[in-house]
Amino acid sequence: MPIETELKLRLSPDAVARLQRNTLLKSLSISKPITQRLYSIYYDTPKLDLNRHGIGLRLRRSGRRWVQTIKGGGGVTAGLHQRDEWELPVLKEQLDFTKITDPTLIKLFSSVELRDQLRPIFTTDFKRSARMLHLPDGGEVEFCLDRGEIISGDDRIALCEVELELKSGRTGQLFQLALELLNCVPFRLENVSKAERGYMLCLNDDSLPVKSRQVKLNPEMSVSAAFKAINWNCLNHLHANESGMLADQDAEYLHQMRVALRRQRSAMNIFSKALFKDALSPMARELKWLNSQLGPARDWDVFVMETLVPMCASFPEHPGMAALQDMCNQLRRRHHESACHAIESIHYVQLMLQMGEWLSEEGWLDQADTEPIKMVGTQSGMTAKELADGLLANRHRKMIKHGKGLTSFSVAELHDLRIVAKKQRYAAEFFAGFYPPSKTRRYIRILSTLQSTLGAMNDTANAKRLLSEVPLEGDARSQQEAFGMVLGWSEGLASLKKTELERAWMQFIKVKPFW
Repeated sequence: MPIETELKLRLSPDAVARLQRNTLLKSLSISKPITQRLYSIYYDTPKLDLNRHGIGLRLRRSGRRWVQTIKGGGGVTAGLHQRDEWELPVLKEQLDFTKITDPTLIKLFSSVELRDQLRPIFTTDFKRSARMLHLPDGGEVEFCLDRGEIISGDDRIALCEVELELKSGRTGQLFQLALELLNCVPFRLENVSKAERGYMLCLNDDSLPVKSRQVKLNPEMSVSAAFKAINWNCLNHLHANESGMLADQDAEYLHQMRVALRRQRSAMNIFSKALFKDALSPMARELKWLNSQLGPARDWDVFVMETLVPMCASFPEHPGMAALQDMCNQLRRRHHESACHAIESIHYVQLMLQMGEWLSEEGWLDQADTEPIKMVGTQSGMTAKELADGLLANRHRKMIKHGKGLTSFSVAELHDLRIVAKKQRYAAEFFAGFYPPSKTRRYIRILSTLQSTLGAMNDTANAKRLLSEVPLEGDARSQQEAFGMVLGWSEGLASLKKTELERAWMQFIKVKPFW
């Protein structure tokens, strides 16, 4: 099947008129806008078997014509949707599987039972204004402005988005074009397709927080190819949790965005050993900025939920604890508002687009104005697996050395060890695809336990820093007493964790490396 590559942009209806008047859009247009009404019916079984297989099936009416479309496979990152697409005209509003040529789809739809169960589950009804754009450096993009709604029974949601579909040229050009449009019209990157939104509507279901997924690697791939695969994986992890975080549905969305950022910053650090470091610095600085915007909110989440909530449950009658919890919740909300403001900002959207362009165009190789790139994976023929073998072994040795004398470590030294452990865990997870799963799972599990224990001890150490931000109000004496109780509680937890830490460290130094 041909691959459909498009960038989806979600915008406010108020911005439509401004977009249509955009001089850049007009200057790039090689055809007049054509507006048509598109009515689509999406089919599945009552148990949503097609959706479980990652397949979308629809009939779309445009004027008097009906077209049957099947989409599947591929993926989406930072608003960039890439999927296999197969479509053909049909004579009427009726599915036709006789002309399917893809072996996988033939096998799927050969099931008489599945075909008999197919029925409409939701519809989309919108007006599309489409035109062709010719880009300055070559390549053509179809620009589609869609406005309408998605309907499932009595439920419906509004639809207002732009699709930039690449007809010829490079994927990076879509991100470049979007960056230009962002200068005059605010929008968000849309990771969810119309079909996915339709399924969410008919199921009355919101997406859940998304955890990191294993990167698909093969042992012979180049250092550059592995770098791209890992960074796309991290970017997808970050963006997949964005909507939930902004909707304030669950603190886990923010946590997963922080994890994604830490993983991506760790990847930059890993590959700076093999790629020209200065080429990675601009994106690394942007990721550091974003991490600084989200960090305080996550720190307050952890402090409130894992320290104050159990303490207040243990001392329900203490007036100082209740007042402290109220003030801390206010600070927590304030930091969350600040984090949301950063994610909603134009700066954040620019960062996502710049990262997409940078990865698509291999921006870290573009050093025309600097010294030639010293790229280990290119110049010496080193594969990404060979890089992984050496890096994992070297970091493992350093970590063992770093952890000597663990029982007498200060808070700062434990924090340093936690950072080292975190970096080694992320590296092990990134490169796990190069090695047999049976060998990687135990190492990563033990390292994860060690990191979690060190993290819990670091959280208790953060209590004093966070309490310093809390103003004294009202009954200062009872509040100061509550402050002391929290610090004592935290120090007690840290002491308990020392035993767990020693056990986790002994398991780590005994575990057999998998590389």
